[in-house]
Amino acid sequence: MAALLPATPAAAANVAFKAATLNIYNGLSQADFVHDLNLIASKADLVGLNEVGNRKAYLESWAADNGWWLYAPGGTNQAGEALIAKKSMFDVLDMGSIFVCDTNGPGEVPPARYNNWVKYRHKASGRNVTHLNAHAVASIETAGRPEDLPRTRCAEAQFQGLKELAVAKQSEGQVIVSGDLNVDFSADRSYGYAKFPWQVFEANELPNLRSNYNLYGEKGTGTHGNRHIDYVYFWKRLPEHQLMWMTDYDIVGGTRSDHNGVVATFSIQS
Repeated sequence: MAALLPATPAAAANVAFKAATLNIYNGLSQADFVHDLNLIASKADLVGLNEVGNRKAYLESWAADNGWWLYAPGGTNQAGEALIAKKSMFDVLDMGSIFVCDTNGPGEVPPARYNNWVKYRHKASGRNVTHLNAHAVASIETAGRPEDLPRTRCAEAQFQGLKELAVAKQSEGQVIVSGDLNVDFSADRSYGYAKFPWQVFEANELPNLRSNYNLYGEKGTGTHGNRHIDYVYFWKRLPEHQLMWMTDYDIVGGTRSDHNGVVATFSIQS
């Protein structure tokens, strides 16, 4: 019977860590921003943040004071998709930021979009983990159907760029992708538009990305209103090559932001 069961990590040889995503609304007061930052940091070891570019200076001092790595490159838009990681658990090996698009030009809404990433060494396992973080433009879908707008084409380019980056980085180790993608998971899976996350990232193919919602269902009532649009993915390999697993996830409520957080638990082979 054992041969019929799905492959699971051997507990004794694996180490757990948690990775999270949270869009901290950029219009919050400083006190509310700090509340949300500390809340998500208390739940995870790696975090991808969205809309935090206008708090870059504060994030730099917070990270230095609290033992976290911070990657928040460039100006407000580029730094918005900041990545943080506990120094006690990770070393930084490499990092980068890729410009995707600026729908209506500099200074116009929506802001320019970037895919930011950091490659870490997970100290306890010795394995490389690259974290990709992004924030897609809003108002690009209704019930999974794409809106025929320039901003939608920007988002489509961002999703494709994220997929290509994940494919490139999976040859260097394990890969996690996080962010507010502004596409509802269940609506996207149901409609299946070819250039949205379900088809680009997952489609239940292997090897490919896998989201927390695909693996463990849509918990709670949503991450933004009643929609599940904030994601944590990992690169899922063929079973014989798998070295990291997502074992569960939780929705983090109680935020001051208009988004809830998502925290996924990972098990990595040491």
